[in-house]
Amino acid sequence: MTVRPAAALRSRGVWAGFAGTVLVAWGSCHPEFSFSPDGWPANWVNAIGLSASMPWNRVVLVVGVVALVWGWWHIRPTRERPAVHAGTTLALWSLPLLVVPPVLSPDAVLYADLGWTLSVGENPYHVGLATSGGPFAYLVDPLWAGSGVAYPPLTLRLNELVVVATGAQSYWSVVAMRIPAVLAVAAMLVLVPRIATLLGRPKRGAVWLGVLNPLLVLHFIGAAHNDAPMVATTLAAIWVVLRWPRWWSTFLAGPLLVAVAMAFKQQGGLAIVAVAGLPVAATLAALALGRRLWLLGWRTVVATAVALLGFVAISAASGLGFGWVEWLDLMGLAGTPAPLALLAKAGAILWANGGGSYTGFLIVAGRVGTLVLLLVLVWIGVRFSDRPLSLVAWGSLAVAVLGQALHPWYLPWSLALLGLVPLTRKQRYAVFGFAIAFCVWNAFQTVIWHGQN
Repeated sequence: MTVRPAAALRSRGVWAGFAGTVLVAWGSCHPEFSFSPDGWPANWVNAIGLSASMPWNRVVLVVGVVALVWGWWHIRPTRERPAVHAGTTLALWSLPLLVVPPVLSPDAVLYADLGWTLSVGENPYHVGLATSGGPFAYLVDPLWAGSGVAYPPLTLRLNELVVVATGAQSYWSVVAMRIPAVLAVAAMLVLVPRIATLLGRPKRGAVWLGVLNPLLVLHFIGAAHNDAPMVATTLAAIWVVLRWPRWWSTFLAGPLLVAVAMAFKQQGGLAIVAVAGLPVAATLAALALGRRLWLLGWRTVVATAVALLGFVAISAASGLGFGWVEWLDLMGLAGTPAPLALLAKAGAILWANGGGSYTGFLIVAGRVGTLVLLLVLVWIGVRFSDRPLSLVAWGSLAVAVLGQALHPWYLPWSLALLGLVPLTRKQRYAVFGFAIAFCVWNAFQTVIWHGQN
């Protein structure tokens, strides 16, 4: 049955979500969320923000996130609940966020500064953030000032394109960092239901979890995070191999799309397992474990080789190379609820109090954490070797949760993939609960620890 746009306008959940993003947008305009002592470089933005004085601006922001989460939950697919039009719903929820400052994260400012650095002929891997002058330096979070970045080259070139196209305007260039994210989300809205159809999965549930979830709305559209193009490109690769399960899609087109995804964000490389395995998923399911691992293994190795060659070619063509490698350790600097990182820091404090080396403990703990993550990924690989897309879905969640840092914008990729695979009732509600809890926690975390007081 065709769902018309008007269906969204009759839904209380849709309007609750809209009210939520209005409140988030309002609260995010407050000057305290800018790292400049003068606030945002747009007087009208500061005026809107100051109309909710501290601490009410923080209350407004948190209430907005809660309202968006409530709205999302109350449009979830059930037999009794009428469907809403996904495109209209997403447009309504996104509209209040499009011209306000980045919400719940200042990373879009970093992207603008990186774009400026490239536009004046400098390499961001060699020149630290906020050190090349320009209109964005004074807005950069001091935590990152002077450091390089671990972003791969295609992301940096995209940042440059946006800055140049918008004339390096101190406010609108930052806002325009949403353009690639919005285009990526639009691609997701097209790809997710098509992939669901090819897999025989319910389209409505896949879109609700994978595209309409509040983490995506707030952090891909609201905060303009550069994970969005990576997610859209990996979904494109998956769609290609499902739509045309031929050798050229598995070992050429799909891997090259994964290479592009990696050039946006390195984590996208995990999708190569799905690209290699989905065209033979039925065969994998029928084989004994040893033969299944062999078939999935050699196909993944061949597809990975093509993807890596593509990634190297993109990196070389960008003129930036692989300087991001030396900045990978910076990922753990920001305070996040990453479980292994929290355990490592707690252990380092105890070790230091006993006379040991704080840094030395963290180095060892980091290596142990990497080993734990690898072991978990191996277990997931064996456990889901008959279901390549489930392997990538759960694997991406493991990478997000067990890595050096756990940011809310890491999760929409996992949610998009998990919406496309079979889940038990227990798994579904665990995923839903985690997404909701993390979204609300992030709102509280932002208003308590971020901004200027």
